[in-house]
Parts: sequence; structure tokens; C-alpha cells
Amino acid sequence: MNMQTTVPITTSRNGGSQRVAGVANQKSTGIGGYFAPRTAPGSQPSIRSALASKEVKKQTDLAVATWMFDACIPFNAINSHYFQLMLDAVAVVGPGYKAPSYDDIHTNLLRSMVKEVRLFVENFRRFWEDKGCTIMVDGWKDTSNRSLINFLVDCPKGTVFLKSVDASDMVKMGENLFNLLKEMVEIVGEQHVVQMVTYNASNYALAGRLLEEEFPNTYWTPCAAHSVNLILKDFGELGDIKNVVNKAVKVTKYIYNHSMVLALLRKRPGWTEITRPATTCFATNFIALQSIIYHKHYLQGLVTCPEFVESSCYKEDKGQEFCNIVMNIEFWKTCSKVVKISEPFVRVLRMVDSEDTPAMGFLYDNIIKVKDDVSNVFNRRKRDYEPYMKIINSRLDKHFKKNIHIMGYWLNPAIQYSEDMSKDPRIHSCVLDIIENVAGYNQTLQDKFMKEKQTFQEAMVDFGRNIAINQRKTMTPVRRDVRGTGVYLNVYIPRKETD
Repeated sequence: MNMQTTVPITTSRNGGSQRVAGVANQKSTGIGGYFAPRTAPGSQPSIRSALASKEVKKQTDLAVATWMFDACIPFNAINSHYFQLMLDAVAVVGPGYKAPSYDDIHTNLLRSMVKEVRLFVENFRRFWEDKGCTIMVDGWKDTSNRSLINFLVDCPKGTVFLKSVDASDMVKMGENLFNLLKEMVEIVGEQHVVQMVTYNASNYALAGRLLEEEFPNTYWTPCAAHSVNLILKDFGELGDIKNVVNKAVKVTKYIYNHSMVLALLRKRPGWTEITRPATTCFATNFIALQSIIYHKHYLQGLVTCPEFVESSCYKEDKGQEFCNIVMNIEFWKTCSKVVKISEPFVRVLRMVDSEDTPAMGFLYDNIIKVKDDVSNVFNRRKRDYEPYMKIINSRLDKHFKKNIHIMGYWLNPAIQYSEDMSKDPRIHSCVLDIIENVAGYNQTLQDKFMKEKQTFQEAMVDFGRNIAINQRKTMTPVRRDVRGTGVYLNVYIPRKETD
């Protein structure tokens, strides 16, 4: 097994990058450390830069751009937090600064950065020990068809990219995969890992079950985004949806395979490009249908356009098939129905993929609402919505009815104190299961948990204050320790405590 330690990356909760290792994390020294940076948004420029002519500024910008063009550096590299820091450091040295050589970069400077990165990760490790963390597993294949797995550690402070592992010789066997996951838990610290998030495939599911047996206080959780995508995949196998998606694919392929047809559409005012289906992400098929509906009038206008009707494209078989699909009323009716069915799931998929708001406290609630949305599309006629509901319930029972999902749902103040709170007895049962799992046979700890449960559920003490009530639905649920012993609202399930 080949393991490589990789430079960690941390991401802020609003999706932006934060400072990581290196110069950015060190406190400024000297007199400059007492003044605001000149390059911060809205900051006052230095006298020297303010007096520089527009021509000098233009030539400097052109020098930076020329270097990027010559070295084939992606344009988005300029958005790096470290880009401006680099320019500031060069400006401090002044004219004549000689850049480090190739050898300097890949030897001494690289070693120095690795050392700082390790110190940076250690700062996170102390946070894991205090608050607990989640290990996230992301598998992919490189150009050499190797099965690589990235391991990331997430906590309220941020996300750290810990390791990249070549798992080609073990990924297909659940037992071997379990040994790898177990090793990662031990590296982070068994007592610190609250949950392990992986794909939903059978090998990962087996490894997850073995992991929970090995570490009873660590929860295995299938990836929510992957689970929603699999629901949409199952929808795509249903006859009506499969047929309409295939027709939409034919329409899109025809347009983008005929430059003359595409040119005619692009001439029309307000035209935007059609979203094309992808072979791996099943959600894009439904997003593509939504895009096709948006372009309905453009497409119907095209088939009656004299330039198109008189062209050779119109006379060929594929052109006639394209026209028949675009002018078929039933095709558009089915498209509209399929979009209405899939739209709630696409919305959930965007929520769980977003880094703006922790999704755990809202996931189970959204899945419940999605079921209502699907039945409403068919005016609650059971015979019509039953095939879809079977798919949803099958995936829901397998992937979303995890205690950790339900606990996050119950601990979300926006839901706990609203009419949307489910009366399902399973909710209360799951909360008690987790309390028993955490407290074990410690009667004192059980009593404390139950008291906190009652305080939170009945909005007593601080939970009943006006300031708390006013913030229930407006503030993102906070991962706070509700009693000082490791019970984290919304995301983190409490860890076992020693007597």
C-alpha cells in the first residue's frame, strides 16, 4: 500500500478558503505588523503606489499576465489567497529580488513548507481532541486507472486534506477496505472520530458495518449526495422517464452536432446554452430536461424557421426526428412532469453539496418533504406515485434512516420548535438509542443527558429566552456543546465519556 501525505487544505464554512500553513499563519513582525494591509479590500494604498502612473501600473500588470500566459498557469490561480501575499513579500524586498531556483523550490523550500504544514495539522488535531471530527472518504481514478482514496478530516474549525492512498489492490474487497478505514481512524484517534462518511457501494457498506463493530462510538454514514444521486438513477430506469430522457439527449446531440443549427439558435435574442446530460451524475439528466423546457420556444421556433426548413439538415432523417420530438405535445407534458418530480431531489442535492450551511440538521427534514412533493405532483393518487415512492423508501431505509441523521434533525432548533417536527415514534426512539450508546451504564450521565433533553425539547432555561426564540429560524444551527461534555447540536453526536 502506497501512502502519500498531502498538503492539507482548509475551507471556511461560507465556502471561502482560509489561511493555512506557512507565512499566512505567522504573526507579522516589525512595525508593519501594527498596520492594516494595503491590499485588503477598501484599504488605503501606500503613498508610493498612489503616486505611480497609470502606465507603470499597466506595465506591471502586463508583466504578471505575461508570466502566467508563458507558464500556462490557470487564470483562477490569481484567486489564491497566497498570490497577493507573494506580491507583497516581493515588494518589501524591492527591485532586484532574485526568485528561488528550481532546486530551491523542490528541496529546501518544500521541506520547510512540509514542516509548517505538519504544525498546521497539529493545531487541528488539538481541536479534534476537544470537539470530535468526521473522516470523509473520497474515491477516484487517475489517468493510470489507479483507484485512489482521499481522506479528509472535518470539524467545526474547517476541513483538512489528510492523506491520499493508492487502494487499487484493496478497494474491491470490503474486508480490506475496512482495514484501511480502521487505520485512518487510529491515525486521527479512535476517541476523536464521531463518524466516517463514504460512498454507498456494497464494499464500503460492508467496511462501514465492520467499522461500527470495531469502534462502537463511531458512526458509518453513506454519502448523502451519492444517495440522492442514486434515487435519481433509479427514477431514470422507469419507462416514461427513460424514454423522455433519451429523446432529450437526441435533441441536444442533434443541435450540438450541427453547426448550422447551433448558429441559427445562437442568433436568437436571449439564447443561452442548453445543459447537456452527463454519463456519471444522474442528476444532470434531470437538470438537462429543465434546460430543454426553458428552450422550448426557441426550439419550436427553429423548426418553423425558413432558413432551417430550406436547409439540408431539415431533410435528413435525424432532422425529421428532431422536428417530430420538438413539436410533440406529449413530449413536453412528460418533460414538465418529470422535472416537477425531480426538482425537489435536485434541491436536496444542491443543499448537501453546499459548504455554506451544515446540512446534517436539515437533511432528514428535506427528505420527508420531498416525499410529499412527489405525491402532490400526482395529486396524491397512490397508483400513480407508488413506483416513485417505492424507490424513495428503499433508499431512505438504506441510507437516510441512520440514527445520526435523525439526531441532527431532532437537535435542529428550526425544526424542533416548529409544526414540521415529525411525530414519528422512531424519532424519539433514536434519540434514546444515542443517549444509551453514549452514557452506557453510567446512571449519573444518563440522568444528565435526559435532563438536557427535556430542557432543549421544552425550551426551558436559556432555550426559552426571547433572543434564542428569535434566532431559531434565522441563524444557522451552531455546533455548540450544549452542556460542556461533548453533545453538539445539529452535526456531531456525543462521544462516550469515561467514568
